[in-house]
Amino acid sequence: MSSQDIIISSRMIHLRELKAEVARFKEENASLKSEVESLKAHFDLALLAERDLENLPPQGRIVIIDGWNMILGSNRTARDRSELVEQAEAHLKEHPEDFVWIVFDGHDVSSKVNGRLRVSYTGGKGLHRADKFVCDYLRMARWIGKAERVEVRTSDKDFLKQVEKIRR
Repeated sequence: MSSQDIIISSRMIHLRELKAEVARFKEENASLKSEVESLKAHFDLALLAERDLENLPPQGRIVIIDGWNMILGSNRTARDRSELVEQAEAHLKEHPEDFVWIVFDGHDVSSKVNGRLRVSYTGGKGLHRADKFVCDYLRMARWIGKAERVEVRTSDKDFLKQVEKIRR
């Protein structure tokens, strides 16, 4: 093997290393973009919810429901999304000053409001996005002094511990 072959071989190895590094950077960049989009979505929804708190009647509460947990959890209260919405509507008939917000994990960010009922999907990837969103919202409500007006409904005991920790 000539010295020229050794140099070419060395350059090829270096080129492969650079390609691997570029691929890693692309992957990290995609992950960061996804995280930024998720944070933006959480921030946008939190601003929307803050306005809801400001416009809430004096005795009203915002009742946030952990959507998938109430449908798929071990202590589920609904068979599907439509039954959960029906339960929320029944709550609103009994408590006309409340606002109900059902939060689901979902790939795409979306939010639909019908009167005093909002159904939102968090967007993004990964586990517990709805839990994180609700906790972020509760922190914001605590910061403005209105956490006591937010009720969180879930059968997830670990999530409830997080909620109680934020309330303190």
